[in-house]
Amino acid sequence: MKNLFAIIIISAFIWSCAAGLGKTTNDSKPHISAQKKADSADEWEITVFDTDYETFVATRAQPKSMFTESGLKSRNQLLVAEWNNRYFSGINPNFYEVSIDYNVNEKYGFDFEYRLYQFFAYCSWKYGIWFNGLRSIDKLK
Repeated sequence: MKNLFAIIIISAFIWSCAAGLGKTTNDSKPHISAQKKADSADEWEITVFDTDYETFVATRAQPKSMFTESGLKSRNQLLVAEWNNRYFSGINPNFYEVSIDYNVNEKYGFDFEYRLYQFFAYCSWKYGIWFNGLRSIDKLK
């Protein structure tokens, strides 16, 4: 009887610890913010409010040397237009919660363009969302 009671206690403890491991919340959508750097009037920075994004950029994203600023800018124009089209048409409003304000005439800089492009690659990788502007190597890794 003592052993049965101990097994039940240990099983309950293991079950309670493992119960939260596979849970993902519906609130784990990426949020994105762009603003000019405080120390420079010419440089922009992008912030993605998703805990896995920085890990994705560091471990899975294509290196910066694989891109040019003009190539990223042209792809980002397509990707932002596609994102905003989905936002304004009401497709999956729980995911596309905000539009992306991207001015094609603004010079954002290479780092901003790279991180914006990687945001779309990240959404494709993590959430399985298909974007037509992504390179085939960046689609659903």
